Amino acid sequence: MAQIALPRSVTRPPWPRWLRRGIGALAAHLTIIAIGLFFFVPFLWMLSTALKSDQDVFRVPPTWLPHDNLQVTVNGQRVPMYEVNIEGQTRRLALLSIAEGYGTFVDPANPTETIQVRMKFVRPILVPGPRWQNFPDAMNRATRPGLGVNFWTYIKNSLIIAVFAIIGTLVSCAPAAYGFARIRWPGRDIVFLIVLSTMMLPFQVTMIPLYIVFTDKLKWGNTFLPLIVPTFFGNGFDIFLLRQFFRTIPEELCDAARVDGASEFRIFWSIALPLSVPVLATITVFTFLWAWNDFQGPLLYLTDPRKFTMALGLQDFQGQHSVAWNLLMAAAAVFTIPIIVLFFFAQRTFIQGVKLTGLKG
Repeated sequence: MAQIALPRSVTRPPWPRWLRRGIGALAAHLTIIAIGLFFFVPFLWMLSTALKSDQDVFRVPPTWLPHDNLQVTVNGQRVPMYEVNIEGQTRRLALLSIAEGYGTFVDPANPTETIQVRMKFVRPILVPGPRWQNFPDAMNRATRPGLGVNFWTYIKNSLIIAVFAIIGTLVSCAPAAYGFARIRWPGRDIVFLIVLSTMMLPFQVTMIPLYIVFTDKLKWGNTFLPLIVPTFFGNGFDIFLLRQFFRTIPEELCDAARVDGASEFRIFWSIALPLSVPVLATITVFTFLWAWNDFQGPLLYLTDPRKFTMALGLQDFQGQHSVAWNLLMAAAAVFTIPIIVLFFFAQRTFIQGVKLTGLKG
C-alpha cells in the first residue's frame, strides 16, 4: 500500500535569528555591566567620600557628588562661608576663627565688623566641588604625633615587606617547581603531595606555633623578619602553578640542551625561566596582593607603630582619632592605587599566565 508523505509542518521562530542574537548579546552585556557596577560602587563611594568636606560627609540625604565650603577672600585670606541665624534673620558670613564653641564671623562686604556666634547655630554653605587637599592632609597627618609616624611611613614599610616577599617567593618556588616538573628523583611525587597538603592548613592552625618560634626562640618579634623570611622557603600554591607550566615545556627542547652539554641548572636558568615570564608575573601580582593586604601577620608580630604596615596604619588611624572619614577614605584610596597600577601594567601578562597555568576564576 502506497504511503503518501505529508508535508512537515515548519514552525518559524517569532523573531529572526539576528534579532535573537542581538538581544542575547545585549542581555549578556547588561549582566556584565550590572555585576561590574556591584563591585565598583563601593570604590566609587570611597572616592566620593575622600573628596568631600567634613560637613559634607554626614550630610543628609547623602550625595554622590562631593561638595566643599564656599570660599571667599577676606583681607587676603581664603575663608569659608556660613549661613548664620542672627535675631531671626539669616546672613551669609565668612568664618575667621573658632574658639570654645564660638565662631568669629565677618561680612565679606564689610570686613571691619566681626560677630561671634555659637557654631551650632550656623550652617556651612556647600557648593559642588572636590576637596583635593584631603589627600595630602591624610598622608601627612601624624597618626602618632610623639613618634612622627604618618601614612608615608606605613607605605614605606608595606613596600619593603612586599618587595622582599616577591623576591623570596620567586627565588624559592621556581627551582623547587622545576625539580618537581623536570627532574626524576626517588619519592618526587610523594614529596610533591606533601607540599600540596600544606595548602590545606589554615593560618589559624600554624599561627600560634609560628608566633612562639619567631618571637620566643628566634627573637624576631617586632621586626619584618617573620613576614619576609618564610617567603624564602616556598609555598605550595606557587610551586604548583610553576610546576604545571614547566611540564608544558617540550622535553625535546631540554634534551637538545643536554646533548649540547648544558646542566640542569643551565637549562632551568636559560630555557625554563625565560619561557616562564607570564607565570612569574602572575605569581608576582599574587604575592604583592597578599603582602600588601596582609593584616593578620603584621598585627601578630609588629608592636611598634613606626613599623606598622599600611593595613595596620588604617586601623590605627581609626583608633587614634575621632574618625575623620574623608581623610580615612583618602588614605584608603592611596592604599588601593598601587594595586590598580600594578594590575594595569601587568594585565596582559597576568591574564596570559592565568591561561597557561589553567588557573581560572
